[in-house]
Amino acid sequence: MYYWFMLALAVVAEVISTVGMKYAATSSPITGYIVMALMISLSFYAFSRAVVHIPLAVSYAIWEGLGLFLIGVAGVVLFGEYLTLGEMFAIALMLFGLLLVTFDKGQAAEADDAAVVELPKAKPARVAGAQVKPARIGTLGEVAL
Repeated sequence: MYYWFMLALAVVAEVISTVGMKYAATSSPITGYIVMALMISLSFYAFSRAVVHIPLAVSYAIWEGLGLFLIGVAGVVLFGEYLTLGEMFAIALMLFGLLLVTFDKGQAAEADDAAVVELPKAKPARVAGAQVKPARIGTLGEVAL
């Protein structure tokens, strides 16, 4: 639950940072830049904590996808910007894709349950009287944090 909270914090901080960027460019440069710098730093820190447990593809999709949606809402509400029907449709498609990425268990979950195929063991080679150990063949799934 901690990692999902950190991801949510990263999204909110990114949105606040982007709103600060708009304020820096339009009406309040000093305050906008300060808010932008602090919030983007917090966003990257929180995101780095979230990816410890949440897969990178999923966490990045959520971070950018929800961020884009909320920034669009902020632009309309805070700055009176206008989104065309095509832009709203594109954001809706992106959110649908985000749901698919987040909640799809697909073949990755099935692959975790599958049996591991053992490769035949190589015999150690002799080089100038010394014994050399054969290289260990690993898979990406063996990488752990």
